[in-house]
Amino acid sequence: MKVKRPNAIIYFLVYILIYPLLKILFRLETDRSNFAPPKGPFLVVSNHSTFMDFLVVMLSIYPRRLNAVTAQKFFLYKPLHWLLPMVGCIPKNLFDPDMRSIQSIKTVLKRGDRILMFPEGRCSTDGAYAGIHKSTGKLVKNLGVPVISCRIDGAYICMPYWRKGFRTGRVRLTISELFSHEDIKNLSVDEINNALDLRLSGSDTPPPRRPLRTFGARRLVEGLQGIIYLCPKCMREFTLETEGNKIRCTACGNEAIMEKTTKLSPSPGCVCPDSVQRWFSDQTRYEMSRLSEDMDEIIEQVTVRVPAKEPGKGVMPGGAGTLRLTPKGWYYTGELSGENVDLFFPIESVPAIPFDANNNFQIYANGSFFMFTPQDERKSLKYALLGECMHRRFAPNIVLTPGMNDGFKEGGC
Repeated sequence: MKVKRPNAIIYFLVYILIYPLLKILFRLETDRSNFAPPKGPFLVVSNHSTFMDFLVVMLSIYPRRLNAVTAQKFFLYKPLHWLLPMVGCIPKNLFDPDMRSIQSIKTVLKRGDRILMFPEGRCSTDGAYAGIHKSTGKLVKNLGVPVISCRIDGAYICMPYWRKGFRTGRVRLTISELFSHEDIKNLSVDEINNALDLRLSGSDTPPPRRPLRTFGARRLVEGLQGIIYLCPKCMREFTLETEGNKIRCTACGNEAIMEKTTKLSPSPGCVCPDSVQRWFSDQTRYEMSRLSEDMDEIIEQVTVRVPAKEPGKGVMPGGAGTLRLTPKGWYYTGELSGENVDLFFPIESVPAIPFDANNNFQIYANGSFFMFTPQDERKSLKYALLGECMHRRFAPNIVLTPGMNDGFKEGGC
């Protein structure tokens, strides 16, 4: 696939029409005090908490146009399958070796253009920095061009993963140089990965001058049960419901209220972590604590969807069968595209599992991906989380850096 330069007309129209809206709706503040655009090609890296991150970064770097590395699955849908190539996007198979995308990146840089990459590889589930594939440092060193970092704060408050649509709020973007030519030459791969983790997690960035919050105060918590399923009081699963600004356990009555900053406050006599990130981390730690070498395999009846053969048609039904998860990996037995198959995905080759809340989770392998939907669609997140916990616990070589969610660090990992 030949990667085009981003279409100048589309870029300009988006800039004059969309960028002002971002500034109005999200009070977008951009700190460029440590940003001096290098001459020639360079690489831009950013944390990734929402689907608007592409627009925030690309329009803040304008008039310099960026070829963005984008998940392959988005190229399957209309109108993206023709729009993304027009704006120079490079398809990438998530969490799967993809020499085609690496070659495309090198081609773009060789002709003097610039690349945008989100090393986390997916939107953060809980808003916390999720870590990067350890091969990222090797790629950065191999490319040998200056690296510019973008740290986005506040976007997750405005457009959390578990909520449809967006809400107005305050977003801050900090753009600065991370690596020069000389840095790339002198730093080791591990040092590059460590520096990326520090910068993209915000650990070495001053806190925002003004509190980051949403300006609305209605329906703040609705949909949170799409990523949080464990009650911290009675420890029952899938008993949480949300309404307005309140999340409540239908089994024990435990409840909490979300504030504009997304801080969670328990009602009298109730218990609750003070943030979505801490709650999700506790949930991860709970799942990690239940893993062992001799654990029973986890079995679920699922339907599966696969990429459609015709461009722009998205995904198509592939069949139904049984999915089993063990410390060795994922096993699918059943129908796939009209044939009976037995598929195996080794645990070491599935480090991360993207999911669509209350719908499906996705396993990437051999240049393609499989969308699995469990009978109880609410369990999509649970199986995605269990698969990632299994990788952290049983893979011979963990390939993702720790990130900021420390739920993986306990329970034997």
